[in-house]
Amino acid sequence: MKFITALLATLFLAGAAMAETNKKCPVSGKDVDAAVTSDVKVKVGFCCAKCQGKFEADPKQQTDAVKKYAGSTESPVNKKCPVSNKDVVEANVSTASMTVGFCCEKCKATFDADPKKYIGKVK
Repeated sequence: MKFITALLATLFLAGAAMAETNKKCPVSGKDVDAAVTSDVKVKVGFCCAKCQGKFEADPKQQTDAVKKYAGSTESPVNKKCPVSNKDVVEANVSTASMTVGFCCEKCKATFDADPKKYIGKVK
């Protein structure tokens, strides 16, 4: 019974994640092929664990951070806490990510080479 409950929960979460993927390719504007995706991740810093917890509980704030900092090589990507605007403490870091869908592998490769250029087109 525990196995079935865990399986159903996994399927539900996978379905919810798929529903959040964009419908149009950010490179070509064509419909997305669900099999062609890329995970965009950024490490965001915070002033304290309380702010980090607020950020981690807010999916919109995480998506906004990915869109703002996609392609950055800094770790963390920010110097000021996105919640309090205080200086970041390097011990308080969280990874924000989002899955982006594409129409083909060519568009995925183009995006992966320069995510900052195309992330604004992800709807």
